[in-house]
Amino acid sequence: MVGLEPLAEGNLRLLLAAAVADADPLEVMPPVAGSTGWDAVSEQAFLDFHRGRALRPDAPVEYTYVITVDGRVVGAARLEPGEHGVEAGVWIGRSQRGRGVGKAVAEQLRAAATAIGARRIHAVTTVDNMAARKLLAAATPAVDGDTVTATVDLG
Repeated sequence: MVGLEPLAEGNLRLLLAAAVADADPLEVMPPVAGSTGWDAVSEQAFLDFHRGRALRPDAPVEYTYVITVDGRVVGAARLEPGEHGVEAGVWIGRSQRGRGVGKAVAEQLRAAATAIGARRIHAVTTVDNMAARKLLAAATPAVDGDTVTATVDLG
């Protein structure tokens, strides 16, 4: 069973462990200068990244959710409020890809976006990310160069 749990200090290190075990750093966070893979520097950058966004005590800039499959952390999803709705982002560990996790997460993110008052959800990916493009197909995506964008009105 696929679930979303709000990111908190209590599950942040579980998310880091899932990322280190099953994803490349560039799949889960911005590049880290001087680091080419998972090491102490990139692991600290991962923690700092989330503490500076969803776990920021004064004003979080996004809602981040830990993706679980049968209770095990396998990735993360986010909703970042913006001028035209919320932007969604997802990463799923390699071992869980192709199993319907992304589809279940997309459905739950739509519900989470509605719950926070969003009227529109927006997602952006690259043309070579076929798994994400498959999820975006239901939203009539637009391709512009190497970028694919899709927007869904939530009502």
